[in-house]
Amino acid sequence: MRGIFITGTDTGVGKTTIGIQVAKALRENGQRVRVRKPVETGCEKLAGSDILQPSDAVRLNAAAGAMDALEAVCPYRYEPPVSPEWAARLANRPLEIGDLHAACLNGVGDDDFLLVEGAGGFYSPIAHGALNADLAAGMGMPVLLVVADRLGAVNQSLLAIEAIQMRGLPLMGVVLNQVAQPDNPFLDNHTDLQRWLSAPVIHQTYNNPPNPQLALWVQKWVS
Repeated sequence: MRGIFITGTDTGVGKTTIGIQVAKALRENGQRVRVRKPVETGCEKLAGSDILQPSDAVRLNAAAGAMDALEAVCPYRYEPPVSPEWAARLANRPLEIGDLHAACLNGVGDDDFLLVEGAGGFYSPIAHGALNADLAAGMGMPVLLVVADRLGAVNQSLLAIEAIQMRGLPLMGVVLNQVAQPDNPFLDNHTDLQRWLSAPVIHQTYNNPPNPQLALWVQKWVS
């Protein structure tokens, strides 16, 4: 199956923002994109309702052209802002990795391009006794790693990449994402990280339009 698994070195690194850019680039390339964020936590209830709204999944689905109902994109939703495994425990509804794997594949055809976004970092617990790494390994798709551009990013990136490679998964590339205004004029993680990697490193600067290199890279990769 053609697809990409988007993961991060941590939560809050901008996986969804980058996923939106990737989905748009794929559509511009003529791909029929199906997005899946099978589980999301920290969801808020819709006004006057008990229905939980998965904000990241909503944005991803819109970027992909809303090909599927939101229930297919994100079937497992929890209110507490904790790991999916812990949120499922609190709800007394254990979540199994097989459920998430099936949710990712549900409704996806042979001609579709599947974009899956994990929850948290690559080694974050996502289901009962399972990590995001287990879901990624089960999907068997190339991995796009999103890293927050801050002090420590090189170490975090190399650790995550080693974990990805240990699972036998190809690394599509790394997006170094500035999630806040940079305040260290001496820091150049982009140059430093690229020295250690053969895979491309795309730099997304803070509060600026999407780096066009990401779209060009994605389109070249799928062509």
